[in-house]
Amino acid sequence: MNQRFQPAEIKLVSEKYAENELYKAICQIGRKLEAELTEFGLCPEECIVETLELLNIIANKGDAISTEIEDIWLQKHNEYKRFDRHVSENEIRKAVGIVFGFAILALGTSSHSFYKFTLTQQLMQNIANHSFEEWPLMLDKIFSISLPDGWYDTFINEEPEKDNGCNREESGTKVTKFTDFIINNAETDKVISIIRKNITPSRPKQTALVIIGGIEAGKIQQDVSAPSIEKEFGVKGNSIKPYLTKYRGYKIGLNNYFSEDELKPFKVLYCEK
Repeated sequence: MNQRFQPAEIKLVSEKYAENELYKAICQIGRKLEAELTEFGLCPEECIVETLELLNIIANKGDAISTEIEDIWLQKHNEYKRFDRHVSENEIRKAVGIVFGFAILALGTSSHSFYKFTLTQQLMQNIANHSFEEWPLMLDKIFSISLPDGWYDTFINEEPEKDNGCNREESGTKVTKFTDFIINNAETDKVISIIRKNITPSRPKQTALVIIGGIEAGKIQQDVSAPSIEKEFGVKGNSIKPYLTKYRGYKIGLNNYFSEDELKPFKVLYCEK
């Protein structure tokens, strides 16, 4: 296995980013992902440097990044390929996919709808276009990790979008109210009532499916946040966030975690009687 980062560099990066939440997230599964790249080698320390580089490019370009995603993928792909032309195409794509995956994880913490929703879907679609062996499983591993909400906004030092009824906890972290994600304000009480009657806090997947049913029924926005659900209904946001992430991937064809038959009963909950 090739290793571009040498021990001295690994030590330097690990010390520099020791308190960085994204680096901590990468380290949770970074060694396992590195072990899966038997030819290429992508240690957590190189991964954080590569991911931060990509996030900086995105921050600098803003909305304009959408037209350049494919070029960025190809630039990174070709850079890795030039390093060692004997590495298989599958491993090179997987290495790029890992970097893109952690960038998506970071972007998903943003309060800006473009970063949180539009761009994450575009990046996931790009990974799907360059599919490699077991890529949905790899993304599931990455998306199973949690980052603090607002991490990317802090990273780019931008102000969040207008409040729209948002609260701020004493810590200064922006928490959007669940009701802000209900599409029709006139139906707020009805939607809240349906959810309260059908969730089971001790069963995170079932709770997530009730929320997803509201999305499927056109009552709740697809980018509803886990912290807003926790604040409104008292369930642990980190326990249902992975299911919301899987659902978003399912809707654009990145996985088969859900099925229409599984979602239908929860969608029906919101139908007029």
